[in-house]
Amino acid sequence: MSYELPPHKWADFLSPIPFELQAPEFVIDNVIAAGTVVIAGERGLGKTSALVPLMAAAAGLTVDFPLKATIRRHVVYVSEDVEQVQRILMAMRTNGQLIDDEVEIEKRFKLVPAARMKAEEITKLKPHLEDLWDNNDRVDGGNYCASPVLALDTTNATIDLENISDNSEVSKAVSTLREGLSPINVILVGHIAKSQRSDIKSISFVGAGAWEGDTQQNLYLVSEDDCRYLVLGKKRFETDVREYLLQSHCADMKGVNKLGEEKEMRCFYSIPEPISDSVKAERKAEQKRDAAERAFQFTLSRCQDFISKNPGVRVGEIKARMGKRSETVGAALEALVDNGQVTVEFEGKAKKYFPATSPEGGFTH
Repeated sequence: MSYELPPHKWADFLSPIPFELQAPEFVIDNVIAAGTVVIAGERGLGKTSALVPLMAAAAGLTVDFPLKATIRRHVVYVSEDVEQVQRILMAMRTNGQLIDDEVEIEKRFKLVPAARMKAEEITKLKPHLEDLWDNNDRVDGGNYCASPVLALDTTNATIDLENISDNSEVSKAVSTLREGLSPINVILVGHIAKSQRSDIKSISFVGAGAWEGDTQQNLYLVSEDDCRYLVLGKKRFETDVREYLLQSHCADMKGVNKLGEEKEMRCFYSIPEPISDSVKAERKAEQKRDAAERAFQFTLSRCQDFISKNPGVRVGEIKARMGKRSETVGAALEALVDNGQVTVEFEGKAKKYFPATSPEGGFTH
């Protein structure tokens, strides 16, 4: 009598040496992997204004975009602020960075207002997206049918959890989404605590660690020296670029308020541009020069103000009051004299400084 074992998922063995090695699949080439991905940033740092252009690129709707999406996909964007998403797309179109074809945009970019629901309920969306698989031509003449992207912006506004810090609950929710929606690509947008770009190793998603630990890739929006960056965290592919500078763009448009009145509006959005090591070094040097120039201009202003209030003040008193290096104050005084903003007189070897004009506008010397 023969006995047939029941099937088991782990008993379906694969070849460890495949005939054809599969390259990683991407939503955005070498930036956002296919699968379940977390994108997190500080509150108010511009997560939506950075993500919407990326999702438009994934849908094949952008013009002259610096990042590529070799595989075109439909995008379903679930937003807690649909009007913001609409403004961003309109701003991109106004600036010529989005195709001028409303029918194609509406066909490929599906916008949905957010509503909180359990992970099990979210997975019931899958059969409603059957018509959103996208045919892509293969080089061998075949066809690859690419699964769509579901962006949940944000997790707080879309996934109903009792406790976002409960690792077990979050892990179960993420697992339910991954298994129940597969092979649909899921982008989970969330928050991080205030952090600098230099602290990338210590950055984490607000709440349970499972948000990052149970997903395939993590990306973070961080700030440093008045600039914003998209930085790759955990990933399962290799790339030469790990950081992208978020270049700010804006467009002025006209809209209609609730009273039917036409109003001028300005909308900002961000487009990520790759940063090489040489560009990073150059930018850091430029920021250092700018900081030094600002500090020097501040010293100039303080010196001029002190001389204006104390005509005939000696150089030693000025240097003592400024609390700066003697060379810095000396250079500032020399610049003020060269620019005609103050005058200098010698009393023996000592220098005395006077304002170039009196408060009434007449020359003092």
